[in-house]
Amino acid sequence: MRFYVRARPVGIALIGWNYPSMFDIDLAFMRKIKRSSNGDLSKQIYIPGSSFKGALRSAASRIAKSYGFTSCGYVEPELIREAHERSGVCDVCKIFGYPKNSTSSLIHVSDLNPVNNVRTFNVTRTRLEDDSLKVAEGALYTYEYIYDQAEFRGCIEICSRDPNVFGLILLGLAELRLGRIGRSSLFDLMIERSEELGEILINTRWSQLLDDLKRWLWIGVV
Repeated sequence: MRFYVRARPVGIALIGWNYPSMFDIDLAFMRKIKRSSNGDLSKQIYIPGSSFKGALRSAASRIAKSYGFTSCGYVEPELIREAHERSGVCDVCKIFGYPKNSTSSLIHVSDLNPVNNVRTFNVTRTRLEDDSLKVAEGALYTYEYIYDQAEFRGCIEICSRDPNVFGLILLGLAELRLGRIGRSSLFDLMIERSEELGEILINTRWSQLLDDLKRWLWIGVV
């Protein structure tokens, strides 16, 4: 089962890629190589599916216990193993997977690619010395940000028909709209092409949450 998610920054945003020799800046927005129809190569700004899935997992972990789900709350493999030995595999790890597990996760997130023209700008910052509060020598950094008009789109595939699996994922998406992705960047989210998901969740406690996620949250707010 699949549906699509759209994301756009609230304010400026940065999901970093540290290749200063390629861009002449310290931290550039993530890019990948794209081949055009005539064979030309170019670098395209995007949000990696792995980065989005990681942020979604963290958001689901934060909200899980408030809605009756379980979360071990760890990212370190050894701590996850110890928690699972004590209490069993938690709901978050069942969905998103965990290290040294023989089965794959139930969720796959594609890269989120731009759907419009993404404009960038550079910001140069300094670091102050703790004792003197003066600019530290050599502590001059340039970061590349995108404007809030940018918009991205990707696909979420889920290998389950269990409404509660979808419920925890939707809770994570809702929580992520109030959290951060990348370098403390706030993104608004909206899901689309979710008709099949709606049929699965009809008459469940998750149907209203699905409807809420079909609309942008931050329109007219900031």
